[in-house]
Order: sequence, then C-alpha cells, then structure tokens
Amino acid sequence: MANVNQDDDDAAQLKFPKEFDKAEPMMISEVLLLLEERRKQQNSEDIDDDDDELTSSEAFNDIVAYCERFNQTNGMATSSSAPVLHKFEAALLANLCPQLAAEAKTLIPSLDSKLDDDECQKIVDEIQNYRSFQY
Repeated sequence: MANVNQDDDDAAQLKFPKEFDKAEPMMISEVLLLLEERRKQQNSEDIDDDDDELTSSEAFNDIVAYCERFNQTNGMATSSSAPVLHKFEAALLANLCPQLAAEAKTLIPSLDSKLDDDECQKIVDEIQNYRSFQY
C-alpha cells in the first residue's frame, strides 16, 4: 500500500490525492445512468460470467437503490453561472441540494472563502428551482 500523508488530503480544503487530478466528480444522477446502462448491456449481450455476477450482486443492487433514492437532479448539468466553483464543489451542491447558503457552507466549508452569502444563495436557489421543475 502506498504511503499517503493523510494531513495533505482534505476535501474540505479541496486538497485531494494525486489520483484525483484527472478524475471527474459525478452527480448521483450520472452514476445512476451509468449503472442502468451497464445493467442493460448485461441483459442484452453475452457478457463474461464475472460481469454478470457484478450486476446481479447485492452490492450493485444496493448502489442502484441508493442512487434511485437520493437522485435529486435527474441529469442536471453543473451550472455555468458558477464558474468560481471547483468541480467537486459543484457536484456536492447538486447531490446534496441544500436549501440555504448557510447550509451549503456548513456542508461544503470551502464555499465560505469563495462566495458571499448572496452569491451562494443564488446558486442554491438555482438548484432548488431546477428541482422544482422535475416534480
């Protein structure tokens, strides 16, 4: 196992291990789409037994159930009106769907130094507005 200095890694400060440099955070809705697509492929093609075991496993089904339960954005793209946000922050906002700027800043501490309360509330309101059109 590689030596990792845990003091250097702190998501609250947007400090991630090097392995995350090229990684793209995903919204729960995106994860759900990928899992559903994987399940469709498994059902329509001849796939290795290992792959068949993956999509029929209890863990896979639990992840799908989690995504279905907490999918609140249904494919919403991250907002271009918030260019100051790190991609991790944008994904967290979309996944957590806070209702108030104070709640967003409590859940995502790095927002406090980037956005004043009005800017943060505007982004939170935009997410809530998007959600209201879905239901």
